[in-house]
Amino acid sequence: MLASISAPIAAGDTAPAQASGVRIGTRRGVPVDLRLFRPQGTRIAVLAGAVPMQLLTMRAATVGAVIRHGADVSIAPPGAGFPPPGTPDAPVLVIDDRPAEAGGLGEAGPWQCRLDLRSVATMSDLGSLGRADLMVFGQVSSSIATALANMMSLNMSLIGQLASLGPGTVALVWRGGLHYVDLDPSEAERRVLAQSAR
Repeated sequence: MLASISAPIAAGDTAPAQASGVRIGTRRGVPVDLRLFRPQGTRIAVLAGAVPMQLLTMRAATVGAVIRHGADVSIAPPGAGFPPPGTPDAPVLVIDDRPAEAGGLGEAGPWQCRLDLRSVATMSDLGSLGRADLMVFGQVSSSIATALANMMSLNMSLIGQLASLGPGTVALVWRGGLHYVDLDPSEAERRVLAQSAR
């Protein structure tokens, strides 16, 4: 599901990860950044199709993150001169893009972010994701939205839009909070996303 992007990296090239985070989109015209890389690790469940995951992956790579697909296979090796993965100077983004995979989320180590692409068809699917630090939702049924509100201690007035989200809009959900965000891929990112959709 993810597009493969490669670029030559010369010995000594560095691109430290931004402390402020990786931009996912805008909320009411204001940029929204996610702090993907933290000392304790970050688990994110993506339940909005592949596009938000692909966008976050491209943007994490541009700020110097090592990208790993699955638990062990690297799709963007760090190259010569980079510190070992999982440090403040070389954080790691681990991608699990098996939406039909049953069970909970994988673990994220120090200075790692784990993006798990999942689908939610039943209440038990939703319950298995409760350990996520953040969930990225696309449109869901009203019954799933209500269950999500109960599980994450959300005010019911916040979830009404979840059942009618349009393409390009996601809901960022954490315990006690929800923000609706418009994805904002650049023209170059749109081309890559279009290629991966073929």
